[in-house]
Amino acid sequence: MVPLPKYSREIVAEVLAANDIVEVIGAQLELKPSGAGRLKALCPFHPEKTPSFSVNRERQMFYCFGCQKSGDAITFLCEYEGLTFVQALQKLAEHAGIRLPAFTARDDAEEYRRKQLLELGKFAAGFYQETLDDPLRGGEARRYLKTRTLEPETVTRFGLGYAPDDWSALTDAARRKGFNDAILEASGLAKRGKSGGLYDLLRHRVVFPIRDVSGNTVAFGGRDLGSGEVKYINSPETLVYTKGRVLYGLDEARNAMRKQKRAILVEGYFDLLRCFDAGIENVVASCGTALTSQQAALVRRYVPEVVVVFDGDPAGVRAALRGVATLKAAGLNVRAVVLPDGKDPDEFVSAEGKDAFQALVDAAPDFVSFYVKSNEERARTVEGRTAVAKEIFTILRAIDDLVRRDEYLKRTARELGLQEHIVRSEFARTAKVDSSSKLPKEAVEAEKKAFSKDDAEFISVLLNSEPLFDQVRDALGGYTLRPGPVEHLLGVLLDAQDTHAPQLPDDPDVRRLYALASNQAPVEPEKAEALANKRVASLLKETLKAQAQRVQGAIEDAQRRKDLKEATRLLAEKMSISQQIEQIGAA
Repeated sequence: MVPLPKYSREIVAEVLAANDIVEVIGAQLELKPSGAGRLKALCPFHPEKTPSFSVNRERQMFYCFGCQKSGDAITFLCEYEGLTFVQALQKLAEHAGIRLPAFTARDDAEEYRRKQLLELGKFAAGFYQETLDDPLRGGEARRYLKTRTLEPETVTRFGLGYAPDDWSALTDAARRKGFNDAILEASGLAKRGKSGGLYDLLRHRVVFPIRDVSGNTVAFGGRDLGSGEVKYINSPETLVYTKGRVLYGLDEARNAMRKQKRAILVEGYFDLLRCFDAGIENVVASCGTALTSQQAALVRRYVPEVVVVFDGDPAGVRAALRGVATLKAAGLNVRAVVLPDGKDPDEFVSAEGKDAFQALVDAAPDFVSFYVKSNEERARTVEGRTAVAKEIFTILRAIDDLVRRDEYLKRTARELGLQEHIVRSEFARTAKVDSSSKLPKEAVEAEKKAFSKDDAEFISVLLNSEPLFDQVRDALGGYTLRPGPVEHLLGVLLDAQDTHAPQLPDDPDVRRLYALASNQAPVEPEKAEALANKRVASLLKETLKAQAQRVQGAIEDAQRRKDLKEATRLLAEKMSISQQIEQIGAA
């Protein structure tokens, strides 16, 4: 991740030095000691059962040996929380008590705009909350929320508010606060009318602030309190809000999700609020949108399992197939439950209570069993069983883990009363899975760029042995190495005053190699010296051979120009280089 020109390398280095990467990552993942100053965890960026994600406290770098994600504390926050470089830097600076220079429009237009949108979101959330609490303006909204029997603490915790029945209440208040019309329009909270003026998007609605995982208010949902045709509307996508990247309630639910190692996925705002009201806090809501791979990846960062709660409508269950396939493609174990009598979670928890809901969630079957049971009527005929099996196949095609896929094929055959070999044959025919689809695209791309074990171990040896580091520095002194990530990083380290905090270049391959070497298990001392000597010899040979080729080109040029004196000198130089290569080979 390349820092914006706004901040110097010195400022970035100061912020990184003031934050311990183990503390930053440990706040999100369960890290366990892995020896030699390293810690490990299940990678949050790809599905796995055995930890391959490593963090080096001494070098302040992380590396995943599974998907090759790597970097420092800033990179982690960017990848994990979806922050920009500047947002991550600001977050770490604030945590460390470091004051960064203030942004202006001239510094970086997009980042300035992003910050303005977040500030407007915070202001708007406060405005709607104040309006809800206003004795005169918020009465109808308070009466409506009272009918939903939510605890006041829940209303406050999620920042529920009220958009007054006024064409420009928020717009006027935001203008008085100093927000210009361009930002108001960019936020989607204000729209431009035919006359050219701005008017509020949300009017006479109960308002639900939508927050990202960091707790920033990035959008709003509104529930109509009048007789409008559209009961619920959301503010549109903006520079800070992409609906496919946010799940309602995740910022409040993630700690409970981690603790219980499970997420409950519901559909609506009030479904989630009712669960929190009852003390069930590992709940997130999709709010009626089709689940995306980014949302599934968000959930996978915190839990290995999701229980999807359906209202019971068979058509809705079939429509949810795509969402389940998305969750499974992210490596999540998916179970599902249909609430009785067509109730939604809000209605069920209100009527039956927390324990009854929790019991259904705890007993939820895996999705294959659930889906077959939900289609019992259809499965009474051969044609129906075939159709249900093919619908299940659409989910199984998204699963990269062949062991899990194999188990689900067995369950499909068992639950539908079909012969297993026929199910497997039909799945193979319809799925048409080729070898390239057995790994996520990101992992395939990363695998193509993977460094060799020798590359990583060589750099690791230098980082962990000062005598060998000095020996390599002496051996390579005076030589200009050939271009390449290993050679580039080696040059940086040899020139660095402190190899624990080298000024790494912006080259992503160089930075990834440093992270990989930093998290590599230490090489045994008896092997380390031999490995270093072998690699130095190889580097010298490659460098000298390239030098010999350049001299040969110069010789041919001198001969074409009939400059015998220069040609003779160059021949002698080439012979000297050849002798050096032979000596290295004999060593």
